[in-house]
Amino acid sequence: MLVVAWLLSAVLSLCFVLCVIHIRKKYSFWSERGVPFVPARFPLGNIQHASHLMLDLYRALKGKHPFGGIFQFTEPVAMVTDPEMIRNVLVRDFRHFYDRGGYINRQHDPLSGHMLNSGSERWSVLRHASSPIFSTGRLRAFLPEMVQMIDQFQAYLDAKLAAEGEMIELKGVLERHNTDIAMRFLLGREGNNLLAPEGGLHEAVMRGGFLLPSVWKLFLMTSYRSVARKLRLKVCSRELTETVERVAAEAINSKLHEHRPEASRRVDLIDQLLKAPGFDGKSSLTLSEIAAQVFLFVAAYETNAITTFYCLYELAQRPELQQRARACVCEALEKHGGITYEAIAQMPYLDQCINETLRKHPLAINLIRVVTEDYPVPDSTGIILPKGLNIIVPVYAIHYDPQHYPEPERFDPDRFTPEGCRQRAPYTFLPFSAGPKICIGYRQGKLQLRTMLAVLLSSYEFATCANTTPGALSNAHTVIKPQGDLWLKVKKLNRVVAA
Repeated sequence: MLVVAWLLSAVLSLCFVLCVIHIRKKYSFWSERGVPFVPARFPLGNIQHASHLMLDLYRALKGKHPFGGIFQFTEPVAMVTDPEMIRNVLVRDFRHFYDRGGYINRQHDPLSGHMLNSGSERWSVLRHASSPIFSTGRLRAFLPEMVQMIDQFQAYLDAKLAAEGEMIELKGVLERHNTDIAMRFLLGREGNNLLAPEGGLHEAVMRGGFLLPSVWKLFLMTSYRSVARKLRLKVCSRELTETVERVAAEAINSKLHEHRPEASRRVDLIDQLLKAPGFDGKSSLTLSEIAAQVFLFVAAYETNAITTFYCLYELAQRPELQQRARACVCEALEKHGGITYEAIAQMPYLDQCINETLRKHPLAINLIRVVTEDYPVPDSTGIILPKGLNIIVPVYAIHYDPQHYPEPERFDPDRFTPEGCRQRAPYTFLPFSAGPKICIGYRQGKLQLRTMLAVLLSSYEFATCANTTPGALSNAHTVIKPQGDLWLKVKKLNRVVAA
């Protein structure tokens, strides 16, 4: 019995020693390559829930090397801090950084199989299938529908002002209305989330979309993905999955019973996905595969509502800038006789306000890429980034770098005048990423932001009120998301916008 106990103790001691050696080897990854790095502590490393904005890590590494080393748990990660290296990763040497490295568990978490998480071949199939709906012609054709829906939102807002007074909680109503626009554009269906949100797609996405997993789940999903899949770990809840699949199935069924020929109606995402080949090259995409893309696009467009609110919030604090934006909008509307595609394209100061909002409140906190081929770093005395290494481009931290944006906490749309953009280093403004994997829907997103803000600024005046707070940022989400309600004082103007 003593011998067995001694052997067991010896085995456990050996395992402990081997684990320590393995962990030390992991944490020596960057020092062995002569790359500046931020020392990490086991087991969390540097990247924790409270540090996902990356500001401190970026400041610690910037200027020492085109990139620096950090650790997510025990896994080494390269943080890119130099604009030229960002260009290499996102554009020039894109083939070496093809994948995003998201966690996928198609069997137990089918919504995780969306385009952002997909590898090169699946990404190409889904990107090719989805791209046509974002063409200039399709966006121009959708604009009258969008304007009609914004008119309905105005009527809702006017009724709310008459019933409740000028202090309005805007975040919630903008989010619900944004989901309705997304459902009309992507699925060709009425969402009715603005008027009846309970049990709808908006409510499901708000509860379960883009949530950060708990620390132990994140550890397994990051460092031991095969174990995570065997444990059936999921990013999306069953409720969210069932709701999205139900909405997708209803949209598909509607298309299959559509009597109008495709040439006589606007083609949407469901039309495109139904025509796409399956990943085996023979069959069609399954309901789960289509639902995953629906989830991605609807959830992504939720960020438009946050950007709209933040822009109004910033302008409410600076009435002189708000009036300047309003004058720009009204000039274009008068020139073109109302909201038209041409009018929306000729609002330069409104564009500057949107871009400055996207700088201060970027849609993506970080861009993630995976080294898909061993990459010899240019001008780095032989450093090679090995296949499988994760790369982080810290968008939020770059947008708050005073070298690129002096007084970064100040809202200043004049940073984005043509002259201001020329003077700034390229690849330091990345709200939609850049290169071949730039956000597929960024043009539709910008069109919707311009249209919504043009109508709101020409019809209402916005000011802060006693309930107005910037809102603490949520540490529970993978995107910029303010906590709680967001209030502004809204005053109806006499001017009427012609559609």
